[in-house]
Amino acid sequence: MHNVNKNNGWERSVMQHTNEQIIQQANTEFLKALRYLDYGKVKQGEACLKEATHLANLLNDHITFIRAAICYGELLWHAEKYDASDHWLQLALDRLTAVQQDINDLLDVDVQRARSLLNHQRHPL
Repeated sequence: MHNVNKNNGWERSVMQHTNEQIIQQANTEFLKALRYLDYGKVKQGEACLKEATHLANLLNDHITFIRAAICYGELLWHAEKYDASDHWLQLALDRLTAVQQDINDLLDVDVQRARSLLNHQRHPL
């Protein structure tokens, strides 16, 4: 039984490391896309943006997903592919809204406590 717990800890550590690598790869793909687009290499930039959004979506890397989806939507807009552009831009905005709601829900109790403490009358010593 003790070895099983050790193995589970090791497996979690390996999974966490793998997830971190994938998140880093998503960000790297996004940065590569920006570089390709700066040099006018649209096809390569588009491929990197697709990969970045895919990897970021797999691991709920919201920031990279939102940034890459907006960039991809803008790329499609400039290519006059307006329906596809709308799709990606809306995905980015929907993800942002969901993330903001999750953050608000997670922090609601803490924020209420902070407000309560700030509004509470202080008694001098």
